Amino acid sequence: YIATINGMRLLIVGLGDGGIHAIKPQTGEKVWSFVAAKRAINTGVVVSGSSVIISHGDENTSGNEMGMIAAIDGSQTGDIKTTKWAHYGEQFGFSSPLTDGTRIYQIENGSRLKAYDIETGKELWTQPLGTSQKAPPVMADGKIYVGSENGKFFIVRPHPDRAEILSEVELPA
Repeated sequence: YIATINGMRLLIVGLGDGGIHAIKPQTGEKVWSFVAAKRAINTGVVVSGSSVIISHGDENTSGNEMGMIAAIDGSQTGDIKTTKWAHYGEQFGFSSPLTDGTRIYQIENGSRLKAYDIETGKELWTQPLGTSQKAPPVMADGKIYVGSENGKFFIVRPHPDRAEILSEVELPA
């Protein structure tokens, strides 16, 4: 993910060491790192202002709970040790989060679309979308477009307190 935070252009990625790292893409210079998991991070990030939203579906660095979604302050440098907010115990192992500027949307491994307040991390709602999901959702025209592993394709309109499924189509095999 390429983002500009405090005027600095950054490449922000999760890697096999369980960390999310920000580097200057022009030079490769490390700006910051946040270690979130004991193994690889397979998801991307999303940025809003200086908040970097991260997620994973693996074992957390503290305890043995699996999975998390969290916000970190991407305006820092060096090794980041704390989060702005975090939810542990839900596996977000495949798709990357989305944002509309006020809410974060993320699909956990069991194909439940979840919405969180971007500033506080408060969970706002959950919408089931099938049984298994790995593809990244896409946001366009105020709607979320997502395909599931069982061949269904959804168009969802997010609201502050709920999700509205506008279309659910079974794709041919």
